[in-house]
Amino acid sequence: MEQEKTPPRLTLGICISLFAYIFFVIASSLVFSFKKQFPTIQIIFILNCISLICIAPISLRKGPKYLHTSVLPIHLLRDISGLISYYLYFVAIRYLNLTDATTLNYCAPFFVPIVWWIWMREKIDLHVWWSIIVGFIGVAVILNPTKQIFQEGFVFGLFAGIGSSVAFAALRVLNLKREPMSRTLFYYFFFGTMISAPFAWLYWVQPSWIQWAKMLGVGTSTVIAQMLLTVAYRYGTASFLSPLGYSTVIYAAISSWLVFNTPPTMRSLVGTLLIIIGGTLTFILKKKPESIAKTFEIPKPKEKPPL
Repeated sequence: MEQEKTPPRLTLGICISLFAYIFFVIASSLVFSFKKQFPTIQIIFILNCISLICIAPISLRKGPKYLHTSVLPIHLLRDISGLISYYLYFVAIRYLNLTDATTLNYCAPFFVPIVWWIWMREKIDLHVWWSIIVGFIGVAVILNPTKQIFQEGFVFGLFAGIGSSVAFAALRVLNLKREPMSRTLFYYFFFGTMISAPFAWLYWVQPSWIQWAKMLGVGTSTVIAQMLLTVAYRYGTASFLSPLGYSTVIYAAISSWLVFNTPPTMRSLVGTLLIIIGGTLTFILKKKPESIAKTFEIPKPKEKPPL
C-alpha cells in the first residue's frame, strides 16, 4: 500500500477544503429548516439523486468504459460509510440544534488519523496530535456537554463523525490511487441513490414546490461541496486536511445566528477560537518560522489533476 508523501500544494488544499465546507453547511441549514416534515431517508435519496444527475454528464462524457475501476471495494467502503454518516447526521439534526449536531458530526478529524493508522500503519505525527487535541477541546467548549446532550441526538451525531472519518480516509486512498474525481463522485452518488431508493419509496412524503426547491438546493450544494473536497484531498493528506472539518462548526454557528436567529454565546466564541487554532496548528508547526511566508505561495502545477 502506498504511503502518504509530503503534499507539495498543501496551501491550495486547505483553501479548497475551507470553501467546500461552506457548501456543506448550506445543505445542512436547508435540511434543518425541514425540521421533521420528511423522513430522513427521503432527504438522503433526493440529495444523492440530484447530485448523481449533476455529476453523470461529466463522468460519462468519455463513455461507460470510463467508469471501470480496479479499486471498487475502496469506493464501496467510502460510499457506504459516507451514506451512513449523512443519515446519522440528519437524524441528529432532528434532536439537536444545527450547531450541536454539526459539532458532533465533525468530530471526524479526531478519528481520521486513528483510522489512517489502523489502515495504513503510518505513524501519527506529533503536530497532528496537537492540532486534534486543541480542536477537540474547542468542540467540547462549544458543545458544553450536559445530561441533556447525552441523548439519542448525541449518539447519532457522534457515530456520524466516526462514519465520516472512515469516508475521509477511504477518499485519501482513492486519491493516492489516482482515481479521477468525476468517477469517485459518480460511484458515491450512484450507490447512495441505489441504496436509499427502496426505503425512500416506502416512506415517501410529497413535498410542496417550495420544499422541492429547498431539496434541489440541498443536492446542488452537496455535489459542489463533494467536488471541492475531492479536489482538495489531491493536494493534502488525510491527517493534514481532516482538522479543517472543524471550520464547519464555525460556519454552522454563523448560519444559526443569521438564518435561525440563534446568536453564539461567549462559550461558542471561545470554542471557535480554539477550533481555528487547532485547525491551523499542524500546518504552522510543520513549517520552519522563516519558511511560513513562502508556504502560502502557490507554485505552478507540473500537471493538471485528472477530472
